[in-house]
Amino acid sequence: MKTLFKKLVTIDMAMYEIHHLEYDPVVCIKEFWNRYDMDSCRNHIVELLTIYIDRERKVNPAISTADVQHFTIALFRMLMAYFIIHYQRINLSGIEISFLRSNRFIACELENSKDIYDLFYQLSQNH
Repeated sequence: MKTLFKKLVTIDMAMYEIHHLEYDPVVCIKEFWNRYDMDSCRNHIVELLTIYIDRERKVNPAISTADVQHFTIALFRMLMAYFIIHYQRINLSGIEISFLRSNRFIACELENSKDIYDLFYQLSQNH
């Protein structure tokens, strides 16, 4: 039971650490995107949903429980950072963010996802 509470407190602390004097939401966002890309975000979220939807499954998870926990906390921290940025109206336009993947790779990912979207959109319009 102590382990569960420790994990829950860690998530709560991600919400309350925004009050720390040295808290910088931009640094938090940079750290997240430097560690995760869109594909790994998708994989972690799918793993979370799979765990939630199929609690009785007897197969090994694709991502370790510890990695899913770290991702969940990092994702929540990033969400809190974006919330603070919007709430305080911080301008991000001049801030460089280094992503885990190269800009070229990200552009290809976005182009591929747009192609898939366009395909499904066309299918939905035809039916």
